[in-house]
Amino acid sequence: MKKTLVAIAALAAVGAASAQSTVNLFGRIDASIGSVKTTTTGATTADVGTQIRSGGHTGSRWGLRGSEDLGGGMKANFTLEQGFSIDTGADSTAGLGFSRQAFVGLSGGFGTVNVGRQYDIVDNMYGIHDAMGNGGYSAVAGIASGFGSTHGGAVGDTIVRQNNAVMYTTPSMGGFSATAMWAPEENKGLGISSGKAVGAMATFASGPFGFGLGYQSNKSTGAAPSVTQTLFGTSYDLGVAKLFAQYVTGKNKTAVAGAAYEDKGFNVGVQVPVGAMRLQAGYAKEDTDNRAGATVRENKAFGLMAQYDLSKRTYVYAGYRRLESDPAGASNTIKTTSYGLGVVHNF
Repeated sequence: MKKTLVAIAALAAVGAASAQSTVNLFGRIDASIGSVKTTTTGATTADVGTQIRSGGHTGSRWGLRGSEDLGGGMKANFTLEQGFSIDTGADSTAGLGFSRQAFVGLSGGFGTVNVGRQYDIVDNMYGIHDAMGNGGYSAVAGIASGFGSTHGGAVGDTIVRQNNAVMYTTPSMGGFSATAMWAPEENKGLGISSGKAVGAMATFASGPFGFGLGYQSNKSTGAAPSVTQTLFGTSYDLGVAKLFAQYVTGKNKTAVAGAAYEDKGFNVGVQVPVGAMRLQAGYAKEDTDNRAGATVRENKAFGLMAQYDLSKRTYVYAGYRRLESDPAGASNTIKTTSYGLGVVHNF
């Protein structure tokens, strides 16, 4: 009898312990049919034709997410997330086992501390203050991937994820929270200090209103100049529509074509719910100035998407985006248009 009671108590203890630790499989699959076409001064310079694509709206990925209750309100947490292409089955980034995120950390009344590969400050800011969530047909994402990366790109984040990152986020205090990031490049050599990325952001949300302020600096090595970005964003939910706006400046002191550059830009957007459908539109503009203050290039983009929910986890979408880059001087405007019809399933 005593042995039986001991066995039951042991099983109960094991059950309680396992209930305090969880690991979940999660993911997202985005498959679409679409095309991208580029013209320069009116002449077609690239046309891929109709393609089956992965991640037209949002990157396909799978991952593991877990937490353990350590007691006293503290938890240990981890996330491992890998991107892939649903059309070919290939990893989204060759050589990386978990290309999207890979971190472990602690959370509690003090806030959250995570260590590893994580989304940076700029990407987090755009995710909050872009009407299209910085997704595949977002005007902001278009400028970043299409043209904004040439000089550091004020509008759009060209780095997205930071390796070796330590990030601390405060608990929410009346709708206010703050995040700080430090990420060494770990490339120290003889006579050269390591590069690093540092950044911080503060956000506030109360009722229909929200705003945020962020800053990030990246140095490839300790001897290299910094590439910096400063962002201010806001949103307001009217019920029938949610409005978004953001203003960004970026500086790259590295000599590019014999001069340092500064980017200034903004993006505006709107989300309109219509039953099970959500209509989204966004516009972004960026000007690049040289050291003398003269504009050397103007970038602008427009994105439009309709999303229809088939269930809580599955939706279909139609997206369109147009990018335009107009360098100063001779007429050599570059225009890129893309469209897609797709389906997304979350698990």
